[in-house]
Amino acid sequence: MKNFKKNWLRYLLQWGVIMLIIAFAFKIFGNETFDPEAYCPFGGLQTFGTYLVQGSMACSMTATQIMMGLVLAIGVVLFSRLFCAYFCPLGTVVESLGKLRAKMGLKEVVIESESIADKALRAVKYILLFTIFYMTMSESELFCKNFDPYYAFATGFQGELTVWMACISIAICILGSFFIKMFWCKYICPLGAASNIFKFTITFVCIFGAYLLLVLCGIQISWVIPLAVVCIAGYLSEIIYRKSKVFPVMSVCRNDELCNKCGLCTKKCPYSINIASVDKVKCVDCTLCGECISACNKNALSFSGNKNLRWAPAIISLVLFVVAVFLGTTVELPTIDERWGDESKHANLEKLTVEGLRSVKCYGSSKAFSAQVQKIPGAYGVETYVKHSRVNIWYNPAETTPDAIQKAIYVPSKFKINHPSAQDSLIKVITIRTENMHDKMDPNYLGLQFRGSGKKYFGLETEYDCPIIVRLYMGLDEEINEDFLEEMVEMKELVMPVHGGGTRVIEVDYAFVKLEDQVDTITRREFLESQMNAVNRTFKKAVEKYGTENSAVYEMVYPAIDKPIVSRNLPYLISYLSMTEGILGFRTLLNADEEYALQITYDKNTLDDAKIWEVLQNPTWTVLMTDGTTQEVEAKMSFQNQGKTL
Repeated sequence: MKNFKKNWLRYLLQWGVIMLIIAFAFKIFGNETFDPEAYCPFGGLQTFGTYLVQGSMACSMTATQIMMGLVLAIGVVLFSRLFCAYFCPLGTVVESLGKLRAKMGLKEVVIESESIADKALRAVKYILLFTIFYMTMSESELFCKNFDPYYAFATGFQGELTVWMACISIAICILGSFFIKMFWCKYICPLGAASNIFKFTITFVCIFGAYLLLVLCGIQISWVIPLAVVCIAGYLSEIIYRKSKVFPVMSVCRNDELCNKCGLCTKKCPYSINIASVDKVKCVDCTLCGECISACNKNALSFSGNKNLRWAPAIISLVLFVVAVFLGTTVELPTIDERWGDESKHANLEKLTVEGLRSVKCYGSSKAFSAQVQKIPGAYGVETYVKHSRVNIWYNPAETTPDAIQKAIYVPSKFKINHPSAQDSLIKVITIRTENMHDKMDPNYLGLQFRGSGKKYFGLETEYDCPIIVRLYMGLDEEINEDFLEEMVEMKELVMPVHGGGTRVIEVDYAFVKLEDQVDTITRREFLESQMNAVNRTFKKAVEKYGTENSAVYEMVYPAIDKPIVSRNLPYLISYLSMTEGILGFRTLLNADEEYALQITYDKNTLDDAKIWEVLQNPTWTVLMTDGTTQEVEAKMSFQNQGKTL
């Protein structure tokens, strides 16, 4: 408690960050979705590197993350590893583990400074740094997410991670840091390696200056070489010099006249730096955390020899964070910026801006969208801005028009709102016109709004026109209320359930244009058939092997067959069944009882109902991959309603 009072601002920032992460992760402040990458400076550094090399941003990163990374680098150069000392959640946990071990009276495993073991272990974080940057800058995907302990915990192991890799890194982090003081931060953390490289500022600038000079002179050198050289130079500088020469400008200073050499400063230092033996702490491990100053009973320690700077590192950390967030919200960089085709036409291009494309949400989806646009005659370029779901399409007005482009990129969609009862033999169809519904997810969001209204609406489908055509399927006795329809369309927020429980708020900005006069009717069967993606596959090799003379059809009712998640997993089921002995074909349909069903055609000499049910209950599926190989995967669908041969 005494130490807390003397260094209260640091602990307030450290645990404030932890509490905020927990609050957002568990939605204590509401339904806002928590993005664990949102303010990650390391992800920002990777993204900036990718942007310089490929002209695109990694993953779903935005200018906010880049600014966090650049401000972190500036902070390290001028001051120290302030992020590590005051904001890093992993650093806080790692430091606390060491304190917990001490309180439990367990013996610490000491790795002597500058020993062979110490020098060897310090190489690990530089190897990880090189590997992570190489993979990220090559693929435009944040490789570190595969095993990042923070990302794993913050997402509840639901994020884009490799579970076994994440579990290993978590075990190393917890066990290593419990028995060895600051083990993760000192030996494993790639952000620590990057920060230490920035501490050796002159070396860093010289290496990249030399690289840029060679490039300007026309000498082509792969970006991998300066990356490797910087990592090697950083490691060698750390184990040989152990301290920076010129930068940073702020450091812990000791007044030898006041110091009684009690050693409390060294004992309380998270990195066990021998502070009592130096006048100025320039050790690469120092983060300006202020623990040594709080521990000193003789006021012999201060920041840069000035007692008035006691809270300067904490305040500077906070200011740098605010500056990074501000710059990140005011500066916008495209995730991709691509041009193609005849360069002579690029000077006459015009720009079409399309808002609200939520499906363009990362580097991968941006590239997929670009591939789609490249098929449009007259289109010559794409810029995507994933943070604001906005794209710019560059086109030649002599070859195409904005309307033609919007029609080409529009994806007609349908959404089942509710399942009609058997009494709803006839279904009413009305048509409304809307604007600002450009994304393939927009019909889903609008459908969810109607679902929550409690009224008798069964489904909707969209078709491109200007304005957009939206057909609504509703009960025959449901009133057509134009005011209600306008209210549904022009909602500003949608509270949407998310996987694993909870909700998130989706901001939308659709516009209701008009209600068409025409009213049609269709049968219940016609509606249900329109809502499913019918599949019919014949397995030719199996038919050639077994013939069709002894074939039979096994039918199973499957009510969820019209759901998107089932449609996405059907190819896995089809591949699995095609590789099962005795199965000749597969189809989905609406059966005679107007129930969604699966039908499996099989050879009666090889299979029967019991054997087919056993096949469907298998927890793993053998599927054929696109490269021609087979792979065992976890079953993508579950089956509860046992079927029978017709």
